[in-house]
Formats: sequence, C-alpha cells, structure tokens
Amino acid sequence: MKPNPKHTALFFLLPLALCGCFHAAIGQQTSNATPVDPAPNYADKASWVCRPGADDICTTGLDAVVEYPDGHKVREPFKPAANPPIDCFYVYPTVSLEQRPYADMVATPEVQRTVHVQAGRLSSRCRVFAPIYRQSTLMHLRQSLGGAGGPESEMPQLDVEAAWNYYLQHDNKGRGVVIVGHSQGTIVLQNLMEKLIDGKPAQSLLVSAFLAGDPSLAVPPGKAVGGTFAHIPVCSAASQTGCVYVWGTFLAGDASPRQVFGRVRADNLVSACVNPAAPSGGTGSLKFFHEKRADAPANDPPWVETVGQLSGVCSVTASGNGFRVTVGDGPFKEQYNMLLQRAALRTGWGLHVVDVSLVQGNILDVLDAEIAEWGKAGSRK
Repeated sequence: MKPNPKHTALFFLLPLALCGCFHAAIGQQTSNATPVDPAPNYADKASWVCRPGADDICTTGLDAVVEYPDGHKVREPFKPAANPPIDCFYVYPTVSLEQRPYADMVATPEVQRTVHVQAGRLSSRCRVFAPIYRQSTLMHLRQSLGGAGGPESEMPQLDVEAAWNYYLQHDNKGRGVVIVGHSQGTIVLQNLMEKLIDGKPAQSLLVSAFLAGDPSLAVPPGKAVGGTFAHIPVCSAASQTGCVYVWGTFLAGDASPRQVFGRVRADNLVSACVNPAAPSGGTGSLKFFHEKRADAPANDPPWVETVGQLSGVCSVTASGNGFRVTVGDGPFKEQYNMLLQRAALRTGWGLHVVDVSLVQGNILDVLDAEIAEWGKAGSRK
C-alpha cells in the first residue's frame, strides 16, 4: 500500500468532525434506539478489515526509516510475526465518509487506510482482529454538531460486542489478548470492557488495553482501580499485564480552559492518564510513526519512526489530566513543531488526531515487555 497524499490529508482532517462521536459519551448518556440494519455476520471474513488469513492491510507497506535527533537514519524493514503468542483486538475511530448516519459493513478506503496506519504495526507482535462495524459516520456527526442529528443508535456498540463474542468463541482458544482503540473505537471498547470483561471470566485473557483519545476513564484520586472498572487497574509498569493505558494528547503549551479528553469530572473521581512511553510515571521519549515528508528521497520507505525528538508526560492542570507533548532540540525541531501545530484541533481537542501515532513505537515496546511477562507461569490474572 503506497502513501496517498489525498489519504494523508484525510487522515489528519477526519478528527475535526469527531466531536459528535462523544456527544453521548461525554454526557454519560445511553441511547435506547433500536438498530434497523441487519446485524453483521462475523463468521464471514468480509466482516473484518484484518484477521488471520485475511490481513494484507495489516501486514504490508509498513517499512520505515528510524530518524534520530542528530539527523542520522537507519532503515527498519517491517516483518509481521510468524507465530505471535498473543492477539490484538482493534476498533478504529470515526472515519466513514458514507452519506448515511451509520456506516454499512464495507471496508471502505478510509477504513482500510486507518486500520493500516493505526493497527498494522501490531501484527509484528500479535494476530490482529479488526472488525468492521456500523459506526456513526462523519456525515451524522456533522449533522449532530449542527443540531440536525437524528436519533442515536446502539449499532456501533452492539456490533463490536458481537465481533468480540465471535472472536472469543471461535478464535481465542485461551490466548492472551490486547485491546486497542481510538476515539469512537475507544468509547465502544471501554463500554465493552466494563460490561463483558471487568470482573468476568474474560478478564483472565486480558494482556492489556490501549484506550487512546478517551474522554474519561474514571479512577478514585490516587488509586489505580475502582471507578470505571471495579477490577481492571490502570497500568504502572511496562511489564504489568491485565491493566489499561489511557491518554488524550495535547501540546505542552496548550492553555485550553477545558479538555475534551481526560476531562475534569463533576463527581469525586478523576480521569486517568497513563503514558505509554513511561508507564511508571514521569517523562518518556516518544517513538512517533508518520509518513515520510514530501522532500524525502524517493527510495526511502513510506514511513518514518522519529526517535528521541519528542517527549511526553501525563500531567494534571485545571483543564484536566492530559498527555502533554514537547518537541525537543534537533535538526527537525521546526518541522515537527509545524506538524503538531497543523494536527492540533479546535480548543480542548488537542492533538487527538495523532494520539496513536505519537506513541506507536512505545506501544510496541510495552507489548514486548508484556509478552515476556505473559509467558511466565502464573502471570495471568
């Protein structure tokens, strides 16, 4: 899959319309609308963007160049794992361009592109299962923002739950599983975890969860568990298993009075934030994957992994608990400052568009540590 400038622009602009996907979640509301479309059949491979035996989108076109602050580069060919020990269950964010309120069960180009960008590299560590689901479309979200949205449907949630249940019954076979989502995908996965995993038998299979771009995963002040999840803690070490990473990304100097992600809560709980680059706390060096620049040599691979140029830390301000990113010194400082400024969204939305890509290499490092721990006898919860 070769980089497409049109797709790249689309990838960076899509989250501008994502506000509506949190319309219900931010207000902690639940719709009782009844789905009208036929339920998807997850026994059909066509109902998955990626799954074992049908995963070209998640295994090809991912070669990269590692770029360091001193300017030197090292090629990094991509190799999917031949026999990965764990699985990854991934749900993509709001991307559908279909001109209807809820998407149909087709892996449209924008869906394929997003799964490729956000989940493809996971196939170097795990078998990737990425279901298609009838998500709330960009058209529907724009209408909702303008006050013209129709009744909300539970279809996205019900579809992802159906895909998860199919995976457990037919594919899991006792394997450890990592749950990964972004934006709308994170919301439905957090709901799924609360309903079907937290304190349930499936919790014993949970290697970890990465919930990027989350409005709020609640914990009691100073605690790791006890809010949104009664039994699943937030992570505090790279080798810890059975726990959750959660974050919403902002530039370090973002002075928005209110955060959409990691927001200040009105109850006695706080929004959690766990830095994938430094799970035990403090500042971590980011491993940021992005497409190569227009002026890069033509024979360079399509992707760049920027290592050591950016750092991030979870910190609490009056606006909320956010993952705050700083561009460090180096020959590419101006370019990365410009890139992140272009990625910044409306007030309070921060760097939502690059929540996953900014720490993609760090997530892979965490998975390495978790896989090593998961393989030890007695590591399962």
